[in-house]
Amino acid sequence: MVFIASLLSAQDVEVYFNHSAEEYFLLGMRQYSQKEFKPALLSFQRSLFLYPGNHRTTASMIMAAKSDYALKNYSAAASMCDSILQLFPSSLYREDAYFTLGMCHYNQGEYWKTFEEMQRTYVIAQQRLNKEHSLKVIEHLAAEFFPEQEIDSLLVDSLHIEIKNLLRVILAERFFQGGRIDEAKQQISLFDPAAADQLLQFRINRVIARIDKGNLVRIGVLLPLQKENIAENREKKIVNEILEGIQLAVSDYEERTIPGQISLELDIQDSKKDSATIQSIITGWGEDNTIIGIVGPVFSAETMTAALIAQERGIPIITPTASDEGISSIGPNVFQANSTNGAKGKTLAQYAVNILRAKTIAVLGSSLQSAATQADSFIAEAKRLGAAVLVDRRFRRNETDLRQHVRAIRLESHNLRPDYVLSLKGKINLGEATRKLLSVGVKLSYIDSVLANGGLFNFTPFFGDSAKAVADTLRLPAKKTLIYMDSLHYPVTAVDLVYCPISNSHEIGVITSQLTFFNIKATVLGSGDWNDANELDLNKRYAEGAIFGSDRWIERDDRTQRIYTKYAMKYGKQISDNALYGYDVMSLLIHQFSEGSLSREQLSASLATVFEFPGIRNAVTLNPDRVNSSLHILQYKNGAVTKMQTYSYH
Repeated sequence: MVFIASLLSAQDVEVYFNHSAEEYFLLGMRQYSQKEFKPALLSFQRSLFLYPGNHRTTASMIMAAKSDYALKNYSAAASMCDSILQLFPSSLYREDAYFTLGMCHYNQGEYWKTFEEMQRTYVIAQQRLNKEHSLKVIEHLAAEFFPEQEIDSLLVDSLHIEIKNLLRVILAERFFQGGRIDEAKQQISLFDPAAADQLLQFRINRVIARIDKGNLVRIGVLLPLQKENIAENREKKIVNEILEGIQLAVSDYEERTIPGQISLELDIQDSKKDSATIQSIITGWGEDNTIIGIVGPVFSAETMTAALIAQERGIPIITPTASDEGISSIGPNVFQANSTNGAKGKTLAQYAVNILRAKTIAVLGSSLQSAATQADSFIAEAKRLGAAVLVDRRFRRNETDLRQHVRAIRLESHNLRPDYVLSLKGKINLGEATRKLLSVGVKLSYIDSVLANGGLFNFTPFFGDSAKAVADTLRLPAKKTLIYMDSLHYPVTAVDLVYCPISNSHEIGVITSQLTFFNIKATVLGSGDWNDANELDLNKRYAEGAIFGSDRWIERDDRTQRIYTKYAMKYGKQISDNALYGYDVMSLLIHQFSEGSLSREQLSASLATVFEFPGIRNAVTLNPDRVNSSLHILQYKNGAVTKMQTYSYH
């Protein structure tokens, strides 16, 4: 610092521009951005010391400090920051200097000094990131390193009301989790809502809600348990597995709770698949203010009945599996965690147009109801987004000859991008025509092969939509022609994407083989039934590159392994998809409770904003229509199914 001060005081002129200093500084910035911190430090030092008092002096100083910090030379970095603050008290880099100095103190274990520098940064910061990061460091210090007595001292010394608010929220949360409710209430009373941002308001309101509610949340679970039926049947098995998943999510949460966190209680009732019983149970729950939400039922018919009653009583209800169209449209308290066929079609249409950039689309799918609903929804959404649906063809159950459907795609493709063909035999001047074709990039060897195979030169494969314009410019008499509709030599390129919703994975081979035979060069986008690795492998010659949207994809990560193991230990069997439906929907609710949704109104409001909650079986997106629109976008490539992304309608 003394050396820099002497250099500056020795100057007879004020700050001046120096080209060499600029070059050293810019070189240092490039090196720094590439994480070459040692060379960067040297470049900044050269800009600073070789040309004292230049226009990059303070910038070189702060970047030298940041380079030293990156190299873990904390004392050197801190010294440079002190120099900036003392020699250039009005510098625009003052907030960066305070922040870097604070981080140096942090890495040296000097947490009080860190707090002081971060507080100074926050008070003067003009840069958004400096303001946000300094506040995060303050929160980290208070939460991890300072006991309550020290936080009290920080509150006394704090320079800014927003920092005081943050410290009070941290104390209130800590007191509540420790069961010290009166002390938590005292901090809440001192909180200043007028000076709090939305996040802090949310956190303090969450503590208030937990205090008002207590530590117990009750959820009604309404399932057709068939308790009177001793014999096992398919429906009973499905329901029992869903219940096991729900209970597993609760037990997993309770095992990992700490004092002060929300405790869950399930009120499990048998719907008996009876409308009167459903009405009686939900009416009773409606009068019990401790029940803030309902999970269930399972099947669509009774879910419709339950949803109507729950909506009337103002209780949020979420079904883990019911997939009929229109259930969620009953009202703002009704949610479907399982996607409907209509929602799947809409989501894939949006993915096709917005992500795959498909502008011209053909639809080739099963006529069975589930696939047909997806196709209808896909077409409506694709058109709404501006895509052209050229062909809509549906094949019957067990239909294996799709020639008429695929020929329709070829025909419409031709109408969209017709073939313009020039005959190189007959009256045409072959030499002149050859010269003109060579002038636009056609190779002589290709012209020779055309002459050897009938003499018909097709402009369209070469020039696409510009085929006619190119032929006219060359003054060659090309004619619009329908040629060789079934020939593999002429690929369909005018169609960007073929959407293929199916009802059975055995249809994968039927579709892909015939699209290949008729040389349809378009992206193939399939529905969830395409997610069958065995069937794809059987048809890997034709299915290579196919993309499909599925509501099932299990990540083999630590979380999944833990839940799979816990379920196996608890129930003595491998976890099923039905159990995962229950687990995911209950985990979603637990997340909402943990975030402070502890009343019926709060739960409905928070569920309506859910976007890609990470379930084990599928993500859950309930915004905007309260029916899950999340799909895993998968692709079959190189003999394996891989996940490309999760995509949700929005």
